[in-house]
Amino acid sequence: MKRKQQTKRKWPRYSYHRDFTGSAARIRILNPDGESVLNIYFWDDPETMEAAAAEKRAKMLVAALNLRRGGTVELPHEFVRLAERKEIAAIWTVRDVQRVRPDLTDDRAWAVLRQIDGDIFNRGITCETLRLTADKMFPITSAA
Repeated sequence: MKRKQQTKRKWPRYSYHRDFTGSAARIRILNPDGESVLNIYFWDDPETMEAAAAEKRAKMLVAALNLRRGGTVELPHEFVRLAERKEIAAIWTVRDVQRVRPDLTDDRAWAVLRQIDGDIFNRGITCETLRLTADKMFPITSAA
């Protein structure tokens, strides 16, 4: 009599996919249905370690989300809420502003983000938007 081969149950798996969003790159964390549940944005500049760091984070997140024994991982509440409503959100930080205008303090970079937030539907947010808004609010003065 032949023994029945036991087959391992295949669990749906989270995965990640890297793509580009214009001037920045993005790693999308995908649920088992292929829907994006979390995005990691970074500057894909060979002069920095950002791409490697972003990929390392993505691998850790996917490994944690794919836990089967001994634990589970919940996505941050904000992202779960957005996904339930079929919405996405991009997060821009003071550091992003300072990448295009390194001379700005944290407070001034935050002021730039607040200014852009009030006008987001008219222009959207790109690195160019950050730079143009910062230049308008805090003109670069030449040293005499």
